[in-house]
Amino acid sequence: MAIHETLDIEKFDGLGDYASWKDTALTVLKAKRCHGAVLEDKRVQNGRGEYVWLTTANEEEDSTAKLYLAQLLTSDINRYARGRTANELWEKLDSVYSLVNTSTSLDVVADMIKLRMKPGDTNGLLYSRSFRMLRERLRNNDITVDSLMTLMFLSGLNDKYVHVIMKHSATSAKALDFEEIAMEVDYAAQTILSRLRSEERASSSSDHHASAASTPSKRHVCTYCNRVGHTADRCFKKPGNPRYNGNGGGGQGDENSDHSKDNGSKKGIFKLRL
Repeated sequence: MAIHETLDIEKFDGLGDYASWKDTALTVLKAKRCHGAVLEDKRVQNGRGEYVWLTTANEEEDSTAKLYLAQLLTSDINRYARGRTANELWEKLDSVYSLVNTSTSLDVVADMIKLRMKPGDTNGLLYSRSFRMLRERLRNNDITVDSLMTLMFLSGLNDKYVHVIMKHSATSAKALDFEEIAMEVDYAAQTILSRLRSEERASSSSDHHASAASTPSKRHVCTYCNRVGHTADRCFKKPGNPRYNGNGGGGQGDENSDHSKDNGSKKGIFKLRL
C-alpha cells in the first residue's frame, strides 16, 4: 500500500529534521482523512473513569492514523506507539523531538552531559548513535554554539537561582543572551549574599542578648557572713580583721561608729571652751 501517491517520504529515525517530517506526515494524514485523530483526543471518561471513544467512527479514524504513522516511522521510533492513541503518539513525538523552548533544550543538554560509556563497554556504536540523536535534536532547534554554552551555563545553576531559569524557560533557546543571563545571575548572587550577611548579623545579635540575659551579675558574696557586696577578707564581722568592730556591724556601721566618736570629741572640746 502506497503511503502517498505524490510525496517521496523518508521514514523518521530520530536523526533527521523533525519539523520537516512532521509537516509531511500531517499532509499524508490529511490526504487519508484521518489527521483529526492526531490533533485531538476524541475520547471521553465514562462513569467508571475509563476513557472510551465518542463514536465508532472516531475509533476507526484513530486506528487509521496510527497505521500510517507507523509507516512513517522507523522501528526504533515506533516504540512510542505502544498502547497509545494517535493523539498521544503525536504529542509524545513532539515532546521528544520538537525543541520549542529553553526548558526542553536544557533537558537535552543535561542528557548530553550525563551520557557516558561505562568502563569496559565495547559498544561505541550505541554511544555514538545516542549522542548523534541528542545533537540532532539541538540542531533541529537551530541551537548555535553560543546558545549551547548558555544552556550549559543555565543547567549548572542550583535551586537558589531557579527564578533565573524559570524566567527564560519559555524563551526560544536560540534567542538566549549569555551576557544578559550572566548579569542576572551576578545580581541574584549579590542579593543572596547580602541577605545571608543580614541574617548572620541578626543571629549574632540575638545570641549576644540571650547570653547577656542568662549570665548572672558578678557581685561579691562573703563566705563568712554570706552578705553580698564584699569578700571574707574585708568582712567587718570576722574577728582578726583590722576593721572588725566587735559589735557585728557592717561597713556602714563602722563608719557611723567612727563618726560618733569624732562627734563626741568635738563636743567635748566645745564644752571646754565654754
